[in-house]
Parts: sequence; structure tokens; C-alpha cells
Amino acid sequence: MIRDFKIYYNDSFVQVTSDRAQMNKKFTTIFRDEREIEKFFSSSETFFDGKTNRNVLAVTTNPDKVMRNFKGYVKMVIAGGGIVFNEKDELLMIHRRGKWDLPKGKIEAEEKIIDGAVREVEEETGVVIKSISEQPVHTYHAYRLKGKNSLKATSWYEMKAKPNQFKLTPQTEEDIDEVRWVKKIDLKNYQSECYLLVWDLISRYQ
Repeated sequence: MIRDFKIYYNDSFVQVTSDRAQMNKKFTTIFRDEREIEKFFSSSETFFDGKTNRNVLAVTTNPDKVMRNFKGYVKMVIAGGGIVFNEKDELLMIHRRGKWDLPKGKIEAEEKIIDGAVREVEEETGVVIKSISEQPVHTYHAYRLKGKNSLKATSWYEMKAKPNQFKLTPQTEEDIDEVRWVKKIDLKNYQSECYLLVWDLISRYQ
């Protein structure tokens, strides 16, 4: 079974895979030697300098081991978020720090991720959730937080909002200045103002 991991950083990503056929695709850098891969993940500042942008492919016989080791080098941040639709099949989006995003946030101590994901959506947008999928999509985002190299692991759940929720309330203390329902046909207009990770998630539902 081929198992892939995709780690987003800045406006790029690193894909870790056992599928050698991926080498036929366009990547800025390709690592296929296990020692090179270990060195890259253990000492590279590529993920954390805030400016490097190159798509990297790491082809390895054991992607799970590579990810386990990488998690040992960074501070893990566990988060949950929502891909939320209303009764009109419109997607819930937030505008934060100049980018269109999806609602998400850190999971609190002793909190189940699925419960935290719903809480974060409701806190950030004012939208009340009616139902939620049990199987999330997982993403990884590498960045530097308060001087520490960090890896945010986010579980994204597809959610349905209760009907007739037109009053949206942005959580301004989290730097959210607008919340909006967006028709699927209009999502493409938001691509240039979304993070790559967020756009990849949205693309699943276009």
C-alpha cells in the first residue's frame, strides 16, 4: 500500500511517498537516497525560514518512519477545523490577516479533536453546526511559532450547518474580519487569496 504525507510550508509543500512514479511529476528537488532524506528532515531550515518556496519530493521505502522522525524534531500543534456547508451547498469561509481561510484552531487539553473542531468553527464564525462527518482529512503545516520549529497537524471534518444562518459573527480577537458563505461556482475567484493548503482542501469540493 502506497502511503503519502504532504507537509505544507510557506507557499510550497514537501511530499513524502513510497511511489517512485511520483518522480515523473514536476518537483524543484527530488530526494531518493535515505541518508539525504534523513538529513533534509533533521536539519533543513527550508520549512521554517518563512521565505523558501520549492516543491520537494522525498521517495522512501518507509514514509511513516520519515514522518515519525520529523515529528520528533519539532513542536507538535494539534488542531481541528471544519469544511462547512449550508443548506444551499455554500462553503463557509473566513478572512483573516489578508487571506481567505477555513475555520480551525488548536485543540484544548483533554478535548476530543472532533469536538474541538466544532467548537472552533462555532467560535470563529457564529455558525451552529447540525452534523459532522466521522472521518477527517489530515493536513500538516510546518512553520516557526514563537521561535520554535512547529508542525501543525489538523484534522478537517466536513460539517453541515443548521439552516437559515445568515448572521455571521467573525471572531475579531482571532484577527478574523469577515465570515462569508461562498457558492461553489464562485470558489475559483478566491484561489489567489488562499493559502495553498486551504485551496487544496477546497478543491476537493468544487
